[in-house]
Amino acid sequence: MKIDSHCAEIPGRLVLVGAETLGFDISDMRRRGEETISDTLFWDYLAPLKHKLYNFVLKSLNFSQDADDIFQETILRAFQYFRSFQKEKNFSAWLFSIAHNEVKRYFKKSRNQSLVLNSDALTSTVANPSDELVREVYRFAGRLKPREREIFFLFYESGFSIAEISDISGLKEGYIKLLLFQARNNLKKIIGAQNE
Repeated sequence: MKIDSHCAEIPGRLVLVGAETLGFDISDMRRRGEETISDTLFWDYLAPLKHKLYNFVLKSLNFSQDADDIFQETILRAFQYFRSFQKEKNFSAWLFSIAHNEVKRYFKKSRNQSLVLNSDALTSTVANPSDELVREVYRFAGRLKPREREIFFLFYESGFSIAEISDISGLKEGYIKLLLFQARNNLKKIIGAQNE
């Protein structure tokens, strides 16, 4: 799947390339008489979330180069199923649940491959590269299992509540709290050991 160069920069234009690999054609979707998709409404809902969504996918995949493809597939699926979105629901949680499923699908496909942390990408995402503590948090998150890393970034970076994360991931709230508790304790140990 090819990605438009503006997509990687995020708040730019998004080009839907490779929709045929997902089994649908956007022009066919527009021709369906059941219910007309409001392209404008979809892109209006998406616009303020693109950067946050891209960062979530990037960090969930441990800064893998495949993040651009997964981000693009998330947008394609969201566009495909936008007519099923209930307008009174939380669009952000709905969109992130699609991203969560795409990340799970990615890890299922690449189970035998190991992701390698891209330290250049890590440094470029940190606001101040000299801030060692922030880099250490990202290094720590890179060592988490995929599901734990996803929960960690949904809570601490994307700002979702435990209940919203439960809706996104399908995990029980108690298990999410346990994962976050364990992550905090392990992070404290790592940072504490370095400060001694």
